[in-house]
Amino acid sequence: MSVSIEALREIYHSIRQNRVRAILSGFGISWGILILVVLLGTGKGFQDSVMDIFSVFAQKSVYVYGGATSVKHKNIKEGAAIQFDMEYLKKLRIRYPEVAAISPEVAAMLPVRREARSSVFRTVGVNADYMRIKILRAKEDGRLFNASDVENERHVAVVGENVAAGLFKNQLAVGKPISIAGAIFRVVGVLRNDDIFGASEINTVYIPYPCYLKTVNSDPRFSAFCLYLSAEADSKKFEESLRNYVAYHSDFSSADRQALYIANFETQTTAFESLFKGLRQIIWIFGLCFLVSGVVGISNIMLVVVKERTNEIGIRLAVGALPKSIVRLVLLESVAITALSGLAGLAAGKGVLLLVNRLLAMSDENMLMKQTSFDWLTALGALAVLVVAGVAAGAFPAVKASTIEPVDAIRYENRG
Repeated sequence: MSVSIEALREIYHSIRQNRVRAILSGFGISWGILILVVLLGTGKGFQDSVMDIFSVFAQKSVYVYGGATSVKHKNIKEGAAIQFDMEYLKKLRIRYPEVAAISPEVAAMLPVRREARSSVFRTVGVNADYMRIKILRAKEDGRLFNASDVENERHVAVVGENVAAGLFKNQLAVGKPISIAGAIFRVVGVLRNDDIFGASEINTVYIPYPCYLKTVNSDPRFSAFCLYLSAEADSKKFEESLRNYVAYHSDFSSADRQALYIANFETQTTAFESLFKGLRQIIWIFGLCFLVSGVVGISNIMLVVVKERTNEIGIRLAVGALPKSIVRLVLLESVAITALSGLAGLAAGKGVLLLVNRLLAMSDENMLMKQTSFDWLTALGALAVLVVAGVAAGAFPAVKASTIEPVDAIRYENRG
């Protein structure tokens, strides 16, 4: 369908002469695409922020928590606690070569003192591997403890931001001694607090596991450990195999979910991805419903336009205009209103997202959503759909206009 300059000029004059009608008819389209852009942008921004949170953990990390048996199995009675020790972890590493790192995790609320200042903080005993499983990051002036610190049982500690602020005020914490349950430890690093999981560590003190055994609790048994797998490992199959292995060696039923809880972060992130995929589909459905209502509105307006211009169309046909030129004229006006309304909606939607980004930048840095996302490809795709919808909206009025008999059109006009 070729478009002449004269046809475009005529459409321009038609829209200009009836600008209020054109604006009202296009408002539904603009509003629909604005809502679609804002919903998709905030939804994608929320998804990116949530998935970024999981980047704090190794992609194939697995957390294992021993509970208490809920059913009798073999010689183990109901209510028996499931616990582990370092020998147990060594056997796991031999049994599963895909385990790249593994660490116990024991914790207690303990008094931590620095000179006259003291408070109670969550103190956690872990191995150096823990820092690779849960990706902890120290501020630039410090470090995390390493395998040598653990092997040599050095009394070093990595503390959260609140711990450092509470004990040292405005002084530098790194290199200074603190007392944990009466034992002296040297602070080697302060944890960064620049994401939602970092915020959860602000009141935590990490010390080497062997030092925890000597200074806090000498019981070598623990109920929680974590690990992460090599890149090629299938974490879902590993999870099931690990459950069966632990159930066999600890004498409880593998079907007893209260005896052992396994948190597999890869399957959880996959579940989140599926959730967001479904959410995007719902957003598209709602957005398209708004757009359809706008398209129906434009179709109704074009019927009014054809009715108002019945006499003009009849005269055009009487002087030799072809029916297809009438169809083209009505379709082009419909497409023009739809496309212009769509562009206005895209611009407004982009403006709203920029405003939201600005508000997020001014707000708390630990908010769940960091910023929205504007996908130009999706926006242009929605605009293309709108152009097709504009053709559909004008199709029936255009066909109706092209079938008007000139004599009937003149009679219709004279009736007024």
